[in-house]
Amino acid sequence: MPELTRPTQAELNRMSHPEKDGLILALFDVLGRHEQRLRELESQIQKTSRNSSQPPSSDGLKKGPAMPRRPGEKPLGGQPGHRGATRVMVDTPDEIRELRPVGVCACGTELAGLEGLPGRLGERRQQIELPEPKTVVTEFRQLWVTCPGCGRDHGGTFPVGVTPNVSFGPRLKTYAVGLVNGHFVVLDRACDLIADQYGVRPSDGAVQNWMIEAGQRLADDHAAGREAIRAAEVAHFDESGMRVSGQLHWLHVAATATVVYYTVHAKRGEEAMDAAGILPRFTGTAVHDHWKPYGAYIQCTHAFCNAHHLRELRYCEELTGPFWPYALRHLLVEGHEAVLAARAAGQAALERGYVAEWLARYDQQVSNGLGACPIRLPEPGSKRRVKQHPATNLLVRLRDYKTEVTRFLTDWRVPFDNNRAERLVRPIKVKLKVIGGFRALGGSTAFCILRSIWETNKLNGINPFDTLRLAFEGR
Repeated sequence: MPELTRPTQAELNRMSHPEKDGLILALFDVLGRHEQRLRELESQIQKTSRNSSQPPSSDGLKKGPAMPRRPGEKPLGGQPGHRGATRVMVDTPDEIRELRPVGVCACGTELAGLEGLPGRLGERRQQIELPEPKTVVTEFRQLWVTCPGCGRDHGGTFPVGVTPNVSFGPRLKTYAVGLVNGHFVVLDRACDLIADQYGVRPSDGAVQNWMIEAGQRLADDHAAGREAIRAAEVAHFDESGMRVSGQLHWLHVAATATVVYYTVHAKRGEEAMDAAGILPRFTGTAVHDHWKPYGAYIQCTHAFCNAHHLRELRYCEELTGPFWPYALRHLLVEGHEAVLAARAAGQAALERGYVAEWLARYDQQVSNGLGACPIRLPEPGSKRRVKQHPATNLLVRLRDYKTEVTRFLTDWRVPFDNNRAERLVRPIKVKLKVIGGFRALGGSTAFCILRSIWETNKLNGINPFDTLRLAFEGR
């Protein structure tokens, strides 16, 4: 619709009543579009990491004060039942230093001269220290022997990774790859760190080649992780953007309590999920953030992340006031706490009466919300899609996907949120902030393999450095 120009008083005087009515209607149309645009801009300004899925870094420096703690919320610090990390003395220390008294006794006797006298054991203290970093050079000498029976010569075989002339060993390779891919140290800085500690500096290109090599050696383990997730009862899924060769690609993660599987693809939707090879053959319960492409996989059941819903409800509360958003948010938290309490008490399920009453309250609050923020219908005869209020969109989702939202209440295998997958995405974003992106798809693929093995090892109490070392040793 073209922008209206302001008519002069003379033009207004010459207008007929129908023309003036048309002008008024046109002005109302323009006003409505400006009000809609104003609401959109206000909603963009008001969204933060607390009331939306935006990352905390998007809040900028003006994040505001921390939220005051409400009655009933968890106290700060370690929670009851949390296993501490207190250091315990070992029974067989590597080195023992006996501390005998020195100086002069009150009677004038030199204490240093009493070394031959037996001493009584007093207090014991132990100190954990790192050994002095140093490199160990091993020379491999191939020996040849002649068979006395036929005269053929036979030579010894060099171990995997021992290349002609001088090469780096599996432990050094493991340390370098672990620093870069495991702890997100910048490539050049990782090489400098090794040089400062051990006096030998591998090149950046060498470390990159080691990462590709490790990814190739661990590809079978990566594929085994995919198979394990396919067979799981519950799996978590998430995705996030990343740069590869200067182009936007997408990192996809699938995870269970014991296995993590990363992949990278140029697409975000079904094409990438099909290429990852898990969801097309997954028959358990998929936990995700209700993004539409996940719904294409109908052979599995779905559960939505309620952490997203809590943030969206907080945002709606700020927009519309503490009426139904507040009630729905606290109802979801109440259901989650009821499940936790019942599980801690040894119960196998919540009482049917409580579940029925909880679901009735859920339906009532969703109905209250739609009464306050009703669905906007198109004008008669119009085929244009009507833009809905953010609160209305949320309420329609909570209504139409009630089973997926509340599955945590009736199926205790399903968690309340999708934090397992989302927490696995966050470290990757840190990595991308450090390096900016990957120069080639091969590097990003190797990174996904190594990171999958790294996170899987951590979940199972395995030192990932040991796994990398075994890979470089060809085991």
